[in-house]
Amino acid sequence: MFVINKIPFGETHLLELRNPCTNEYVTILPDLGGSLHQICLSGHGTLHPLLWAVKDDEELYREGIAQYRGALLAPFADRIEKGRYAFEEVEYNLACNEANSQNALHGFVSTRQFDVLQVEANDRQASVTLFFEYNGSVTGFPFPFILTVRYVLTATEFGCYTYVQNKGSKTMPIGIGWHPYFQVREDISQYQLKIPANTSFVINEAYINTGATVPFYDAAKFLELEDNFFFNAYRLNQINGSATTILRDKKTLIDIAVTSTGFPFLQLYGVAGKGFAIEPLTCIGNAFNNGIGLNVLIPGELMQTSFNVSVKDIDQ
Repeated sequence: MFVINKIPFGETHLLELRNPCTNEYVTILPDLGGSLHQICLSGHGTLHPLLWAVKDDEELYREGIAQYRGALLAPFADRIEKGRYAFEEVEYNLACNEANSQNALHGFVSTRQFDVLQVEANDRQASVTLFFEYNGSVTGFPFPFILTVRYVLTATEFGCYTYVQNKGSKTMPIGIGWHPYFQVREDISQYQLKIPANTSFVINEAYINTGATVPFYDAAKFLELEDNFFFNAYRLNQINGSATTILRDKKTLIDIAVTSTGFPFLQLYGVAGKGFAIEPLTCIGNAFNNGIGLNVLIPGELMQTSFNVSVKDIDQ
């Protein structure tokens, strides 16, 4: 029987989805945008905490929030250059919240409190559904919406299902993403990455996606992580709307598979010896200006996406 626990975490709390038969678990932070705190899955008979997680609430407020560890990025992911964009011939200005730059970064829901809509645990899975309603009050984004996120732990994987609905009376631009940092050790040579893409995007010195593309020839290969993927964005080769990116750990002999559905793009970002972000995105950075992947929802329309994380053993 799967279980769901509420665990104190300093001034806030974690919701834990746990499989007592294997001790695999997932923890989330409802009070901080429904962020993913940890995903712990089994490989080769050993439990592997997969994410670069904060150890306590002191680290959470000192570093974790600013680094968007495990955050849901909405109503835009990555950057909007100088916080400015135009939609349907109206110009908007968002607050520029990126340190040391003049860009708007990663939306504004990552520190919002999400309400618990439903919890369920049975002999097959544990699931938690969170809910956040935005009333259009943030300067630069006067478009009300509802976010619903369902987190599911089964005996084989973790799944995260995200739904965005336009609750306003006008059409709404929208882009979302997730920002899970997978834990990496100081010896980066133990990791490889397989990216299902034929195209990568050109990023300028201010980390703005220019929309220009270059070929990516290594979709079928495992590439050494090394310093090759500090800040890269890709258009994924989707099959039936899905694609799987694999982070391989040659030391522990596991593949961490991130399968995204409804996310045509991928952003990678590394923090040396600590974490490596594999970010499924519905649009590229600065999409409110370049339009690449930007979704436009009419009143009442719903957008659905998901990503799943699983661990597979590899032979020595």
